[in-house]
Amino acid sequence: MEILQLRYFFDSAKNENFTKTAEKYKVPTTSVSASVRRLEKELGCELFHRSSNRIVLNDNGRRLERSLEIVFEELDNALDSLRSVSTDTREIKMLVRAMRGRITDHIIAYKTKHPHVSFKTVFDFDDASFEDYDIIIDEKTDKYRGYECEELYTATIRLRACADSPLCERKLTLKQLSSQPFISIGENNGMHKILMGACKKAGFVPNIVVQSNDLRCVEKCVEAGVGIGLGREPSHTSLSKNVRYLDVLDFNEKQTLCIYYKKQSAYGNVEHFCSFLKKAK
Repeated sequence: MEILQLRYFFDSAKNENFTKTAEKYKVPTTSVSASVRRLEKELGCELFHRSSNRIVLNDNGRRLERSLEIVFEELDNALDSLRSVSTDTREIKMLVRAMRGRITDHIIAYKTKHPHVSFKTVFDFDDASFEDYDIIIDEKTDKYRGYECEELYTATIRLRACADSPLCERKLTLKQLSSQPFISIGENNGMHKILMGACKKAGFVPNIVVQSNDLRCVEKCVEAGVGIGLGREPSHTSLSKNVRYLDVLDFNEKQTLCIYYKKQSAYGNVEHFCSFLKKAK
């Protein structure tokens, strides 16, 4: 029995999917499936119910999954403490184009544990010279050629308004909001593009009365009833009591956020911080 076998099983159990595990470890799906089969043979019991197109964890599998969750957490913590991050003095250069509030929280949490690590963090939607960065946080796109990409979050995007707005009490279509004022973030931000694309599909151009790269400015304008804005659900922070999500029947948007990193730079503290972000999601 090997650790990798248990890793394959554990990740497959979480998603009830061999393909996602294979993508994570960059191996063929057949390798994952065969590895789990060998594990079942060694244990003398099946861990999944299998059908032609899916796997479902059985009682034996659930018992092993619960045990491995404890084991791997302890093992990963021990490995983290032994890694060479403490000897890597490179500054981590990071461009953040999405999830700025959440990423800031993660940087603070990481710095608390590793105070010697320094960051050069740029929050900019317009910087085109991204080649200078070790890590980029942005929505899913193919423009960062030469960078490895892994998904961090998939969030539902919803329209929201001041809690006192009569719109909060109605079921709406996007077209019914065409005369309303909108609040949006900078033009090159993915959230702005989602808003513009959805409104275009509904047959109108939104009346944007405030546009700002300052997220707090956008949030305060929505809270004050200046206009309607977009927000992610779930959010890493609690929704203000002065803001409510609108029930817009034909607005069904999602946004996938990714971490991009240079393979040649992904060692020492850069690798360690990337791992931290992926676990913190």
